[in-house]
Amino acid sequence: MTAPVIRPVRQADLPAVRDVLVRTWHATYDEALGAAKVAEMTARWHSPEALLRQFEEAAGQPDHRIFLVAEQDRQVIATASAHLGPEGRVEISRIYILPDFQRGGLGRRLLHSLLGAFPAARRARLEVEPRNARALAFYRRHGFQPVSSGLACGGDAEAGIAHLVLEAALPLWTLRPARDEDAQDLFGLLALCFAEYPGCYVDPHEDLPDLVRPGHWLERTRPGPDGRSVPLGGAFLVLEDARGRICASIAYDLPEPGTAELHRLYVRPDCRRQGIAARLVLHVEALARSDEARRMILWSDTRFTSAHGLYGRMGYEASGATRDLGDISRTSEYHFIKML
Repeated sequence: MTAPVIRPVRQADLPAVRDVLVRTWHATYDEALGAAKVAEMTARWHSPEALLRQFEEAAGQPDHRIFLVAEQDRQVIATASAHLGPEGRVEISRIYILPDFQRGGLGRRLLHSLLGAFPAARRARLEVEPRNARALAFYRRHGFQPVSSGLACGGDAEAGIAHLVLEAALPLWTLRPARDEDAQDLFGLLALCFAEYPGCYVDPHEDLPDLVRPGHWLERTRPGPDGRSVPLGGAFLVLEDARGRICASIAYDLPEPGTAELHRLYVRPDCRRQGIAARLVLHVEALARSDEARRMILWSDTRFTSAHGLYGRMGYEASGATRDLGDISRTSEYHFIKML
């Protein structure tokens, strides 16, 4: 059995998404609300028409809405969605996982994936039915606390379902384009990351010329079909912590039409295990899709096994290709591909 892969929903997934929602709602709420009430609510809230509308909204506003599924062995086993609300707050609409696939860490991954779509957000909000003890415990473990309550869950006053509103403060990080004056901080970030791997060295003169002038990322070019230079495009982004220190970086470009390539994903060691890397990758994937990229590729040092695990969990597959860079670190890299 393979690990679940989290990816954006496709229109063809919508019947399976509805099945997940109906089954999990009955498993979760029948005892508290009654099976008839649950059937009424799923028929209204999770109708094929409602799900199609949500799919179209997410497809039309990728910077403001996200609609995900988790798939295992070609079966949709979970779904999650969120959007950017007032004051840049992430409004989490739902996270539902089929009962047989719960308690395996998938809920945490889905939560991080939703937040990853909005890396500059400062707060997140969601609603929970007060008797859903398992969901309350899950969200509290991730920093959510009740701030209010009401009787119109989902904004549906007719339903008369009680709800608690939970909120969590997100790290006060700022995502912005890299500037030339960031070069020293970026070399420091790489030095911290490379220090974990014997034989990896930071050489700004030969191996990492783009880090010398990171603010000039958009000036990089590739040969075009007529012999003229074509801009590589993309972006080089850095994430600042609350003190203004660079704690992570990521970049991408477009080496050929329809293909985006991920570069420079590094997270400072003291900022790891908070979902930052996944959030940055999801953000760059959304940017690449807006650039009409249909697939994302990357090359990763064969020694970076933790990164390979992240890429695998996010749907990247090793192509089997490798390359040797002939650099000071004697780097050999694996090639990964993900369809967008």
